[in-house]
Amino acid sequence: MFLRKWVMSNLVVYPGLLGLLHPLIAHGFTGDHDKLLTTPQFIMHTISIFIFVFFLVVSRNKTFEIIGKKKILTDAWPFLFFAPWVFWLGYYTLFVPFDILFMFLSIGIINAVQLRPFVKSPAKWIWQCVLGYLLAAIAGILIGLGAHIMYYKDFQGISKDLATWTSISVPAAFVVAYYFRYILSKQVRFEDNQNMTSENNSHISKVA
Repeated sequence: MFLRKWVMSNLVVYPGLLGLLHPLIAHGFTGDHDKLLTTPQFIMHTISIFIFVFFLVVSRNKTFEIIGKKKILTDAWPFLFFAPWVFWLGYYTLFVPFDILFMFLSIGIINAVQLRPFVKSPAKWIWQCVLGYLLAAIAGILIGLGAHIMYYKDFQGISKDLATWTSISVPAAFVVAYYFRYILSKQVRFEDNQNMTSENNSHISKVA
């Protein structure tokens, strides 16, 4: 149940909020932009990132509650501060796609720190977590921006942004979902009583 919830949550949040909602908020209200954004464009992009990372934390916390690992909503504040900050740092220093790369790495680093108490090998978990989000960023950048250059660049209006961000978020979602499904299956310290309950339920299902 825990691993299934992790997979489904990420397959919903990334395409839904980063792939669809982000371009609608960031570009739908204020239009296309060059490298230098107007103040309204900057604000709308930042709000969109706030929404994405906030619900990312909410879904993560709900997932870990299944195995008795209680997380609190105040865990969201590092995401809300660092993710937009490093996104803009990457954008205004190295430009696209380093905004995406920096944001994903910030998510990976914060998750690496916040989830350390729940894993068997904390030191190993740090690099596994950061690597996972690095791979997700690379997958999204290569596929999404590759598709943009080859197919989407001549699209008109919001359709170009929707297609591009969907093509970025879907591959990233699959990497986060299934890479961490494997890592978490090895790393998370499940409660003994919940393991027994799961085994009993599985036995009952087989008998039925």
